[in-house]
Amino acid sequence: MKPLEIISKTCKISNTDEKIFNFYADLRNISRLIPPDVQDWNATEDSCSFIVKGQRMALHIVERDKFKTIKIQGDDGSPYKFTLWLQLKSLSAYETAVRIVVRAELNMMMRAAVKKPLQQGVDQIIDYMKMIPY
Repeated sequence: MKPLEIISKTCKISNTDEKIFNFYADLRNISRLIPPDVQDWNATEDSCSFIVKGQRMALHIVERDKFKTIKIQGDDGSPYKFTLWLQLKSLSAYETAVRIVVRAELNMMMRAAVKKPLQQGVDQIIDYMKMIPY
C-alpha cells in the first residue's frame, strides 16, 4: 500500500536557512512550542518523547542535510510508522522557504481518520514557524 503523504503549505520566513536549520536540528529547542495537550515532554538533541491523547510517541532525527532538510522518524515503539521532513530553501540572504512533508504507513481506516487533521496540523506548525524568533 502506498503511504499517505501530507505536504504542508509553503511559507517564507524572514531569516537565514542556517539559523532556521540550527534551531530545528536540536529537538530541545522546540520544547517551548509544545501545545498544552502534550504531556510528559522529554527531549535530547536527537530525540524526543511525549504523550498526546493517551498515546506515547517517540521521535528521532535520522538525517540532517545542512541548511536543507531534517528527517525525523517515529521510534520502533511508536504506534505509527511515519517519516517527517522539514525542508528549507534559501530564497535570499534573509528569506527562507519552509515546508513539511509527512509520509505515514496507515491502514485505510486510519488514513481516512487522520488525513484532514494531519494536514491542518502541519499547516498550523508552518504558521507557528513564521512567528519564532530564530
